Amino acid sequence: MALLLSAGACHGAPSAAPALRLESTPADADTRLTLVAAPDLKVSARLKPALELPDGALLRFDASALTADSAYFAVPATTLLRGRHLHVRGMLRASVCGVTELVCHSISLRIES
Repeated sequence: MALLLSAGACHGAPSAAPALRLESTPADADTRLTLVAAPDLKVSARLKPALELPDGALLRFDASALTADSAYFAVPATTLLRGRHLHVRGMLRASVCGVTELVCHSISLRIES
């Protein structure tokens, strides 16, 4: 797995660990992007994360398993980027919250890899 992004976001006390990590793996002729949250965070499934590419295309992340209340992803969310890509650019938007928080925070991260 190639690490594409490692970026922090505001969530409680400052931490050396990134809030979200975007990984890329080959998927036949395409590229699978996987959104991995820090262990102390959960990603909202009600407002699906999205990656807006420089050409305006929008890729939505989804996962096969959600929490019992269907509010959060129980496994890392993925999306498929057509074609093989060594570098990915765009704006990632997601809603995340701490595992003990009831309110999520919207974050936007610029992807430059």
